[in-house]
Amino acid sequence: MDELLSIGSGSVGRFLRRWYGNVESVSDVHLDASLHVPAELVEWHAAAALAGVPVTFQDRPVALRDLAPDSRGMLEFWVENQNSYFWAVDLDDDRLQVFSREAREGGWTGTGEVLGEFLLHCTVREAVIGGASKFTTFVDASKIDLALESCEPLKFVALGTEEPQVKLWCSEDALVRMAPPPTGYAGPGERLWMLTFAAPADASIERYASRFGLERLTEAEPARVELPYEPPPF
Repeated sequence: MDELLSIGSGSVGRFLRRWYGNVESVSDVHLDASLHVPAELVEWHAAAALAGVPVTFQDRPVALRDLAPDSRGMLEFWVENQNSYFWAVDLDDDRLQVFSREAREGGWTGTGEVLGEFLLHCTVREAVIGGASKFTTFVDASKIDLALESCEPLKFVALGTEEPQVKLWCSEDALVRMAPPPTGYAGPGERLWMLTFAAPADASIERYASRFGLERLTEAEPARVELPYEPPPF
């Protein structure tokens, strides 16, 4: 997935085309947006509209018609699913660095990503969360290199709503979310990673599942992502 390793202005559209298979040219869609809305946001909404299917499943973008800067020029454009976290850009910042804040706190904190990178990051993260073909497994830290064979780490930093160790990876035809296991999953002295593999609906994920002896699991039913805040199954 070159569009995730060498990020450019068309990376979101290229990724959506690869993942969902039916994205057309962004120029084919006309969206009404105020002059203050950055081009990256307009392009993201256009690409998402052309996908023909939902592309967000947990957190959500602010609709173009609702985008408006506050008195300080901060434009909130992305919202956490519980409305407890928000992301924005400073319209006076030429680089369009992304900032985040918690609902109960007023201050903005830099995320380390610029707008185009952040939008691609969230698009990829949401693709894992809502993937039609995926599974989650737990891997001992000593075997992580073997588990992630043929995968490359993406440059995205963890969101403020995630543990800082969370990392996204990609191979030629799959995505992986690597995260610490929820409390209670690792036994005394165990060092585990939780890996969620996801692939496009028309791609086989069996060869990844076979690394962990999970072929029958993927045939029986798609597994959901085990998010860190969920309780252990015992």
